[in-house]
Amino acid sequence: MRFPSLHRVKPPERDNTVKVEPVISIQQEEPAPTAVQPTDVVLTKQDEDAKFDDNKKYVTKTLTAIGIPLVLRSEQKIQIQQETVQEILLLLEENASLKDTLQKTDRPIIEEDEYVLRVANFYHLTGNSQRAVEMYEKIIRENPTKMSVLNNIGVVLDSTGNYDSALENFNDALKRVPENVHVLSNKGITLYKSEKYEQAIECFDAALKIDSSYINALTFKGHSLYRLGKNKEALDLYNKVIRLDNNHAEALYNKACLCSMKDDEYGAITSLQKAIRLDSSWRDIALQDKDLDRLKTNTRFREITK
Repeated sequence: MRFPSLHRVKPPERDNTVKVEPVISIQQEEPAPTAVQPTDVVLTKQDEDAKFDDNKKYVTKTLTAIGIPLVLRSEQKIQIQQETVQEILLLLEENASLKDTLQKTDRPIIEEDEYVLRVANFYHLTGNSQRAVEMYEKIIRENPTKMSVLNNIGVVLDSTGNYDSALENFNDALKRVPENVHVLSNKGITLYKSEKYEQAIECFDAALKIDSSYINALTFKGHSLYRLGKNKEALDLYNKVIRLDNNHAEALYNKACLCSMKDDEYGAITSLQKAIRLDSSWRDIALQDKDLDRLKTNTRFREITK
């Protein structure tokens, strides 16, 4: 496989991948015995309502601050500190318990769409896509035409290889908002993964008419052009991506491959070196990549891949 992005935008992360265990148990020291127990051990119904709302507000604010979006992008990677993941999961667990208690007393439960969407997206981005889908379906039952949810379900389906179903959701989302750059690009990525490169390019072009600097569309259009044997056009797009984001490791790596294939040794080594400096996991890919065979006797190549 020459370009890892046929099925994955970048090689598996090392060390910095957030792993979420199904159950997180945090042991705390038991408080010293006292004659009077803490006042918050037993909450009144009013306290429970307030705690539930405070947790929602804090979770929404935190997820927004760390970049959890409302509308997901395919192949989106957001690094989240493990401490933050644990904190959010504990608050969500607490709210689930509070919600159950409040529902038993027939008290009204209000969960705003923004809160539910960001939490669902948090679950997906931290590896619990099944829980995310359950939450999306809750919103869909109440609002069957909500574009962001249709898109997000499509992203989850795409991530699990269910490309046909993903495309159905993207198409439904585009019926509601025909010129949404995120959905157009997401649909194009799914078509790319389905090896429908011409159709994928049509989606990327539609997205780029709306936003000519949309990185995902530019990158995957480059991948699609490469798959169609249009190496010069692909290289032009990777160069554009790098001008927009000179720390885009994948574009740098793929540029290195194309430069190597056209005997531009200096361009290949320079791009590869920076890609590996930005993300060391490209080193292993480079050692296996036949597109870089012409570089493998080069002293600098051996130095940067050792």
